Formats: sequence, structure tokens, C-alpha cells
Amino acid sequence: MWTRAELKHRGKAAFKRNYWKTVLVAAILSLLTYSSSLPRGSSDASSKGLSETTHMLADPASALSTNSQLVAGFFVGIGLTALVVIAVLGILIGVLLVLPLQVGCQRFLFLNLREPANVREVLWAFDSSYLNIVKVMFLRDLKIFAWALLLVIPGVVKAYEYRLIPFLLAENPALSSAEACEQSRTLMDGNKWNAFVLDLSFIGWNILSHLTLGLVGLFYVSPYENSTNAALYEALRYGNDQTSALPEK
Repeated sequence: MWTRAELKHRGKAAFKRNYWKTVLVAAILSLLTYSSSLPRGSSDASSKGLSETTHMLADPASALSTNSQLVAGFFVGIGLTALVVIAVLGILIGVLLVLPLQVGCQRFLFLNLREPANVREVLWAFDSSYLNIVKVMFLRDLKIFAWALLLVIPGVVKAYEYRLIPFLLAENPALSSAEACEQSRTLMDGNKWNAFVLDLSFIGWNILSHLTLGLVGLFYVSPYENSTNAALYEALRYGNDQTSALPEK
């Protein structure tokens, strides 16, 4: 049975042993996590712009002349089309680029627990069952999103249930979506609450990171927390048999 202290000690030791590379990979992973929310923001902006434009055109008091309305409508249409194109491109980039990079980052962090890993592991997914990794990761995010539409709590539960899928793919990129979900669900069974408490244990560090404008987060908290997450996967999958936790290169 794992403890928070053991995982955090292992994660801290791993990232300190390969400090600058782990800082870089953790920064990339944080950037990827942030960027994955941008397409939705663009879509929201499009909807807001369409609503405001419709309201303006429907208000007689603020109506322009007929010709002016046509010209305004033309440019508004171009603007909205551009926003839609940007949103679609953002989604494609997220699916085809961000998701495999996330798996590569997790592979680096996992390998780094045993010995100093190379940053090139971040690109590993592009040469290892790339399309399958993209499909499985996309379906994982889609399932979590669908559950979150019902209520917030079911979405959070599913996020923890499928938390280990990137690590599983980092070891076996040929896993199907059903297999990856089932294996992650099995490993997280009875561990979701403890994993949640593990995440909460970093709140103090994250507050300090915000107070230092992200500097502490970049150079300490993010690599520390991400390495600890890799240690959690290792503990749940292999227990004390850590020699088995190194994927073939």
C-alpha cells in the first residue's frame, strides 16, 4: 500500500536527479494542459459575438440604414467564420498534437523515476502507434466531458478513473480504448479518494507558486507534482516491484 510521503519522496528524488530536463518537460506538460482549453474559449467567443450581433440587428433603436446593415452583416459574417475556423484548427491541433505530446511527457516522467530520461521521449508517441494513441486519448477526454455535462462531480470522478490512461499508453501504445479505460479503472478502484487527497497536498505549494508569479511553480512545484503523479502510477501498477516499471525503449 502506497503512502503520500513515499510517493512525494520518490517524485522529488527523481526530478532533482534530472532537474533541468524535468523542469522543461513539466513546463511543456503544463502548457499543453492549458492550451487544450483554448478551442472551447474560441467557440464561446464565437457564440457570444453572434448573440451580441443578433441583438444589435434586432433592435430598431440602434438599426442602421439598409446598406449599412448589409455591409456590417458581411463583415460580421467574415469575423464569425474566421472564429469558427480558428476554433476548428484549435481542436485539430489539440487532438493531433497536444494529446500525443501529453503521453510523451508522461512517458518521460515515468522513465525518469528509474534513471535520468531524455527529453526526446516527449516525441515518442509520434513514432509509436500514433493514430491509436490519438484515438484513445480523444475518446478518454470525450467521455470525461460527457460525464461532466451531467454534473460536475461525475465528471471529476471519471477524470480520476481515467487518470492513468496516458501512462498505460506510454507503456503499451497498442491498447484499445476499452482496454485502456478498463485497466485505468481497475488500478484506480479504491484509490480515487487517496489520489484526490494527494493532489490536495500540493495546494500550499500552488498558492506559493501564484504568489511568486509562477516562478516557484515552474522551477519546483510543477516538476515535483508531475513526478509524484508518475510515482503514483508506478505504485498502483507495480507495487514494490519497481524493476518492472521501465518500458522498453
